[in-house]
Amino acid sequence: MANITVLNVSHHKQEIDFYHANNPTGFGPEIYLFIHFILPAVVVIDGVEHITDEGACIIYSPGQKQEYRHHDGTFMNDFLIFNVDDPCFIARYGLPENEIFYVANPCEITRQLEIITYTLVDKIVDRSSETQGHLQNLFDNLANSYVENKPRLKRMFEIRQRFMALREDVRANPREWTVSQMAKQVWFTRSRFTVLYNQLFKTSPNADLMNIRVQYAKNLLKTTDLSVADISAACGYSSVEHFIRIFNKLAKRTPLQYRKSFQH
Repeated sequence: MANITVLNVSHHKQEIDFYHANNPTGFGPEIYLFIHFILPAVVVIDGVEHITDEGACIIYSPGQKQEYRHHDGTFMNDFLIFNVDDPCFIARYGLPENEIFYVANPCEITRQLEIITYTLVDKIVDRSSETQGHLQNLFDNLANSYVENKPRLKRMFEIRQRFMALREDVRANPREWTVSQMAKQVWFTRSRFTVLYNQLFKTSPNADLMNIRVQYAKNLLKTTDLSVADISAACGYSSVEHFIRIFNKLAKRTPLQYRKSFQH
């Protein structure tokens, strides 16, 4: 296991007054800089300005020019300045150096850097071993949740995040949703939405919506005394007969038979 020496670390650090960092040769030999941009920022790479989204990351290798600044006035970031006794450390994690990338769980990155900051400033107890463990966890997390910074892959990642949030909304209240409304919620035509939904979840939105409604109905049948008609309405069906047909098809029994199976 590589030994990481932390030279400076901070989480949720905010700079105002149009912050602009420009270190032509980095922080020196063997010193890395990891930045997690909490707010959108402007990063200059090879003379080209890139406006990041929230949650972007970059790992500057030793000796590499570091130039980044605020976007729209306020700059907020987490950062870690460190050196490591393994020159291939970053490569072993499969992470890019000196280019912008994204992770699937940016809030977890901030949380881990907060923990690392705490273990380093605690002078009462020797937490050096604990700190090393948290540092390894940080890079494990970066490697496991890394999203390649290629336009198509990043676009699909963003679409997946929107679709997953949509599914959670539908699960919470299936009564309010149709496939057309689902497509509108994530800004696609119904036909394009159906294609993307199949690609991401290996099922059609209509089939998924039926399954979600049946799962919702099962929970109501187990936990409430609502009538089948009321449950049908709560699941978004205008016809009780149609609801019973769909439930019977997917659950292999009628709603009343399902409820009786949980009664003693």
